[in-house]
Amino acid sequence: MDVDAYAASHPNLPVADINARVLLWSPKVPKTKAGDGYDPRGKDWASVVSVCRALFQYEKRFASFFIRSSFHDSMAVDVSQCPGPECGGADASLFLTFDELARPENAYDNFALITARAAKKIASFFDISVADTVAVCAAVAPEVLSNGRLRILDGTNANLRVGRLDSIRPAPPNQLPPNSANASSFLTFWTARGFTPREAAALMGSHCLVDSQGCFKGPGRSDYCDPTTQDCSNVRMFRWENHYYKDICSATLKVRDVPADEPEVVETPVAGMTQPEFDAEAKLETCKFTSNAGRAAALNMLKWQQVGAQSEPVEPDEPVAVTWTNANCKQGAAASGLPATSVSCPHSSFWWYTPNDAYTGLVCQGPQTTNTNINQLRDATRNFAADQSAWDRDYRAAYLKMVTRFATFSPKADGTVSLLGLLALSSNEYYISGSECSSGHQLEASCAQAGAGVATTSTKSLYGYCTSCNDVAVADPGRCCGCSTRVRPLRYNVTSGQVLDTQFISRFADVSPGAAFPDPGLPAADAGPVPEPPLIRDPGSDAVAPSVTVDGTFARPPVSPYIGASARSEVCTGASGVRVDGFPASPFRLTPFTKPFATPPSATVAASLSRPDINQTVDAYELDIDYIDVNLGLCPGTQLTRLLAYNGSVPGPTFRITKGRQALVRFNNKLTSARISGTRFESHPPCDTASRQGRPISVHLHGEASLAPYDGWAEDETCGGESKDYYWPNRRPNFSWYHDHALDITSYNAYYGLAGMYVITDSAKERGCGEPWNLDNLPDTSMIFKDIVLDSSCQLLYDREGPHKNNLYGDINTVNGVAWPVWKPEARWQRLRWLNAASSRPWKLRIVDDTGSDVSGSVCQVIAGDGGIRRNPTAFPRAGLFMGVAERYEVVCDFSSYEGKTLYLWNAQDDYRMKGAPFFCNSHLVMRIEPQRPAASSNPVFSPVGPARPAVDAVLSDSDMAAAKAMVANKQCTRTFKFGRRHGHWVINGESWHTARVAAGDVGQNTWEVWCLETGGGWYHPIHIHLVDFYVLARNWDESQVHEYERLTPKDTVELDPSADIALLIRFGPHRGEYMFHCHNLVHEDFEMMRSYNVGPSASGRTSSTALPMQGVPELLNTMNVLYDLYKDPVHPPALWKPTSSLTSLKNRGAAATDAALRFPISQGLYRMFYPGGASNESHLLKDPSLNPWLPKVCQPQPAAV
Repeated sequence: MDVDAYAASHPNLPVADINARVLLWSPKVPKTKAGDGYDPRGKDWASVVSVCRALFQYEKRFASFFIRSSFHDSMAVDVSQCPGPECGGADASLFLTFDELARPENAYDNFALITARAAKKIASFFDISVADTVAVCAAVAPEVLSNGRLRILDGTNANLRVGRLDSIRPAPPNQLPPNSANASSFLTFWTARGFTPREAAALMGSHCLVDSQGCFKGPGRSDYCDPTTQDCSNVRMFRWENHYYKDICSATLKVRDVPADEPEVVETPVAGMTQPEFDAEAKLETCKFTSNAGRAAALNMLKWQQVGAQSEPVEPDEPVAVTWTNANCKQGAAASGLPATSVSCPHSSFWWYTPNDAYTGLVCQGPQTTNTNINQLRDATRNFAADQSAWDRDYRAAYLKMVTRFATFSPKADGTVSLLGLLALSSNEYYISGSECSSGHQLEASCAQAGAGVATTSTKSLYGYCTSCNDVAVADPGRCCGCSTRVRPLRYNVTSGQVLDTQFISRFADVSPGAAFPDPGLPAADAGPVPEPPLIRDPGSDAVAPSVTVDGTFARPPVSPYIGASARSEVCTGASGVRVDGFPASPFRLTPFTKPFATPPSATVAASLSRPDINQTVDAYELDIDYIDVNLGLCPGTQLTRLLAYNGSVPGPTFRITKGRQALVRFNNKLTSARISGTRFESHPPCDTASRQGRPISVHLHGEASLAPYDGWAEDETCGGESKDYYWPNRRPNFSWYHDHALDITSYNAYYGLAGMYVITDSAKERGCGEPWNLDNLPDTSMIFKDIVLDSSCQLLYDREGPHKNNLYGDINTVNGVAWPVWKPEARWQRLRWLNAASSRPWKLRIVDDTGSDVSGSVCQVIAGDGGIRRNPTAFPRAGLFMGVAERYEVVCDFSSYEGKTLYLWNAQDDYRMKGAPFFCNSHLVMRIEPQRPAASSNPVFSPVGPARPAVDAVLSDSDMAAAKAMVANKQCTRTFKFGRRHGHWVINGESWHTARVAAGDVGQNTWEVWCLETGGGWYHPIHIHLVDFYVLARNWDESQVHEYERLTPKDTVELDPSADIALLIRFGPHRGEYMFHCHNLVHEDFEMMRSYNVGPSASGRTSSTALPMQGVPELLNTMNVLYDLYKDPVHPPALWKPTSSLTSLKNRGAAATDAALRFPISQGLYRMFYPGGASNESHLLKDPSLNPWLPKVCQPQPAAV
């Protein structure tokens, strides 16, 4: 076709696109002259191989595209119609018909279309069939991706049959197995086509190239490539290795059917993505290409999607779901008889493959069966996982069989030649090795020179091989050099050194190797502005108390107004199988308000040391971590529930420590392999090696500015039989909590019991300075709210592979571990400390009377938040005090008018802020309150006279606040973080803990920044930032949308509402080091919605001009750097775990080891910013409050506690 002429005669058609799609050569289809006359003999197969090799070296993704295409083209056959025209298979119909290209299984990533374009161009250049082109190129692909190790076409053995005919008849529909096909269906597919289970397993190993791996390099879980700074041409998706078998044989897979009522979690769309999100998505997509042009095309595609000019491909939902964890990975492999070298343990957190691959993996992991085919599949996958060479060998043979078995060959290459149908005379079958070129020069003539003119060195060199060519003035390509010049002859005058003319020059650019011609890439798309996603304002009002009656009545106990009558009859039965919004309920009839309110035991000081000369004290505590069996009183009979506990208590013991007293808390992990054997508490990395064992734990004191090695870094894990000493400063009054923070299993460990309250008081009665507003004299009660759900055996239910894969909601509300307790306080002013310790559930708490009327809006006030006291009390919201996971609020309530009455602590439903959270039969109830006659006739009252001073105000001035508010008014942020979901994973700015842990590497010590947090879809996320306290400045860029109870409240956790954003003012200090921030929905956190930020020298920070004045004093910097140069590392080796057996118990008060451990934080000046004077390398300037605003005020002597 003369494309220019065609374009001129069809001005309305996109000829450039047509040039890529129309048949530019005579297709080799049956019963046509081109098909009947197609003779593979004499074709330049060596040059075809060279083109394929050069193409894949230029763009490795073409290699996986051709392999995938060869599979689909060869195996989409209707075996009931074979042989025959309706059979299909290895006939290029995949590439020559639009129906085929549009099929979902062929349209993913446009791989079939892209392969079609390349294959048709190569086929037209060499005048061969597309089917042969695909077969040859797909045979070359493993050679390139294995760096020459696996050569199907080795240049010696003629083993690939050629001469295939093409077809423009669509392949038989629905012949390829679905991605969710189980092992039996998978084997049925292959055996029906004449393949053994071993051959099928060998061919499926090409899934080692799946592009969902993206930037993953391996083998470490955090080994990802960054294409913006690194060469990513050798990431795992471009390596022909047996990691596919090692992955699927890892004993951690679970496959389940997805029920119809399972909540749908929508992905964050590319449209409207912020720049950091776009950059993350761009990294993933550009990692999938090795050429500049491929990367540019991927970026342009993303850019068009970002601005909404092109729709984002929608992946269909699978009927089954696959989960992949590292729980008992090595132990499970060993129990299955798989050596450690045959599995990936620990493996990536992400499952890369199809459900069908998972089913194959379950066969590999499983035992021998009575099914011969299943056993053969098991043996093959195990063999290939252990032996790369075995897979290479078997793949070569299986591949040659696959691309030949159903192919239709031309008459000149098919079967035998006979005379008048009589005796066969000779075979027409033709096989190639890839070196079929008499001169051996392969494609040199085609690539030697682009056009007429002075001969290139390559041209002169090529013709120098043939001495006969030099005998005449004009080289005769037909007389020498064989097939290397047969395809593209050029006339070369050896006397003048001029090339007179060339042929097929329009094909030159299509097949030239990338190495010979620099790749300019493609111009960036000018797509236009990025649309801002709409922000949704909270439609509710804090000032309005919604009715909680049902049909105008208020029952006792109160009936849920959030469940319809018809649904209530089912939800409240306690029957097995009850689900609400896809979440299971406990299979028992549950009755609230049958157990009294209780408080956890107090943590006991094991040893104490005081330095009166500098008024510094360190109290030591020692807690064991083990499992316990308790009767929760919720199940029939005396069934026990197994929990994880600190010192045998759930919740853990409550710490109550006076401000200014440092604490040493040793946690002894008793969860050894022997101890957890036979329990649900599995081993996880790093506790599954020859030297470490058991279940890992890490402890985070949530709400304290701890040094990085003592902050509970997720990868600073303590295994069974090990202990770790945590040093905590306790530098300002607030109520914190301590909980597990082990990587990947925080939600498990905390849900099963590893959490407890940690109160830092400034009460003058406890040697503090005295707390404002007469709080010292009010009864002080801590309450930990948490929901749980039970299974039929009375064990806590957490089906992380099932309904709880994204959120964990229970139908039993507990307070301090007691389900729906009855609290009987004195009818007087009470100080309440409320903590939401749930896994996923937010609460909206209010107090109502026995008619359903609001009480808390009249008698309660909010006085403090996560980071301590507010400047002034604020009214309790009548609609309810909203608490996301890990948020804390302090409330004072005057119950003096309610003596002898019945009140209820109520959990109100909020359709917006609690979107998707199920309300079970009694989810609206939390606690019954029955105020009693006070013991004394005169009781202290709450006296909010004058403002208080939050600790964070010492380091954030009014001018700082004004400057930050001005930024927000102009929609300016120091940093923006989008909390969303991509590719089935929870992400922050498109990245996660393992893909790109550090999200902010240039935070300056003691500088302030404005962080803007956004949601990437219709979810809510409670966001916790370690180390710091912050103020909430605005919601949705609007200061008026900040709830009064959170305005000017020091916080470390904030609820990010669905489709909304929030602006925070944060002073990053006092320490340097790497700290985490994450969603505190513990399920989201475990699934990697967690990243880190690094606090470095203030001068290198993004906002260095906002640094505290102390950062400009060299002597102070030096005394800080002496410490932080060591303790900036969250896994600082001297601060790591130690074998418990090597330690002296802290309860041994007279021991030298105990004394040394107590002296350590003072003598080393660990918390010199708060408590200077103990270390020899400290500057006396740290004691000057005019220079060091972090100094806490210690008003009374602090003697040793014991």
